[in-house]
Amino acid sequence: MRATRFGLPLTDREVQILQAFSDGASYSQIAADLFLAKPSVHNYASSAMKKLGASNQAHAVRIAFGQGLLRAVPVVELPAQWVQVLELVAAGRTNREIAEVLARSEHTVVAQIHGARRRLGARDRAHAAALAVALQLVRVDVTPEIRAGLHAA
Repeated sequence: MRATRFGLPLTDREVQILQAFSDGASYSQIAADLFLAKPSVHNYASSAMKKLGASNQAHAVRIAFGQGLLRAVPVVELPAQWVQVLELVAAGRTNREIAEVLARSEHTVVAQIHGARRRLGARDRAHAAALAVALQLVRVDVTPEIRAGLHAA
């Protein structure tokens, strides 16, 4: 058991579940990997969030990392197709525009963004793009926008 900032200890199982979330696993994946029922995973996660004073799963993982309760995963790997999509999200493209540029269906683009969001622990598509930039998974060239802004002034 490890103490949280509120002094309430997390059980080894709660830490294990938070670690799995930080690695991008879903409730179903965690349940299967740990031989638990999915509602049990929800209960452990809910208990950990309460003990940490977290508002949601991503917040709990962030707090647990900050308190040294979880080990850092050195590299986040995303499939190349997800990285392509996130580069275009970061560039401000809509799902429809991304689908046209990459010759994919819009449904596929949405699914790839969802997968990237899950893996990165992102709240939404913009957060996923911001995390991908921060983790240096994608590079954003802002020079053309800056130049355009200077010429417009």
